[in-house]
Amino acid sequence: MSIELSAIEYRYRDATALAGIDLAIESGELLALLGPSGCGKTTLLRTIAGLEFPDRGRVRFEGRDVTALSARKRHVGFVFQHYALFNHLTVFENVAFGLRVRGWFRRPRRAELERAVSELLELVQLGEFARRYPAQLSGGQRQRVALARALAVEPQILLLDEPFGALDARVRADLRRWLRGLHDRIHVTSVFVTHDQEEAFELADRIAVMNKGRIEQIADPETLYTHPANPFVCRFLGEVNELPAALHARWTGIDDERVVAFVRPHDLEFSAGEGGARVEQVRDLGANMRVEVRHPALAQPLVAVWERSRFARSGLAPGRSVAVSAQRQVLFRGDAPVDAAERAGNALRDILVTHG
Repeated sequence: MSIELSAIEYRYRDATALAGIDLAIESGELLALLGPSGCGKTTLLRTIAGLEFPDRGRVRFEGRDVTALSARKRHVGFVFQHYALFNHLTVFENVAFGLRVRGWFRRPRRAELERAVSELLELVQLGEFARRYPAQLSGGQRQRVALARALAVEPQILLLDEPFGALDARVRADLRRWLRGLHDRIHVTSVFVTHDQEEAFELADRIAVMNKGRIEQIADPETLYTHPANPFVCRFLGEVNELPAALHARWTGIDDERVVAFVRPHDLEFSAGEGGARVEQVRDLGANMRVEVRHPALAQPLVAVWERSRFARSGLAPGRSVAVSAQRQVLFRGDAPVDAAERAGNALRDILVTHG
């Protein structure tokens, strides 16, 4: 089922939570709402669910206006961060709850209910835990129970509010892979909230990056990472070096003090020899090595993260003078990206001036 949000606005007293959100989610898509705390992610999710009602704008499911409908009438499944399970009920009864409270004309018969719940527990790999209580399960198992309960009512839309936030790192990683596999089997339209970039990149078909109640950019993970729409998106999607024109002009061809080059740590190059920079620190991260270089034109050190083998070949060590370059960079003039044609034209002129 497709979802369409048009000009959604929402205010909490004197604070704006959503400032004119337009968003189209395709049927069967898995979309992530990614952004810092307080940016409006959960409010937007609850607006889709019918738990909050916008001050302005429309919510449509498959073209049908559901803006005024309550959550119960929207037929969505909602998974909360902290499970919200009934501790006095078994795993089986937690999953069956939504089916048992239906009106008598929609409530399945006992045999049908037991079959449906048993199939769901097998789907989430908890069939053998049906008679246990939530307190007897791990955090990851409880979250799978919450997901099975949401799926029991056969929702056409599944909404998840930071579903892995209460879990430790190893369990989160395992559960992410499991959920992506589950989505590929059932293809229910899904939207989940997260502030974890790695989580969004691993799970989502597309990611909507939010900030201050607005969507800054919506795209697939590769596009977001390689072609961010503005500096905020670039900074939010992981560590990045910011180089002024004084440092990048020689290899970009653009000598404009308004232009800043953003370079990811794995794209930054340090070559041993005479240069204006010096290796300040090398840290062992296990599979990778983190190299910090101090340049007199910058207040913060430049950071490169390289594989161990690449670092071993470099011959770098603390105190060594190095020249700085980049394999790839993204350029912004203020909040606007510098387009490829301008970069190419300036680079050509730089070559002609240098070697003409």
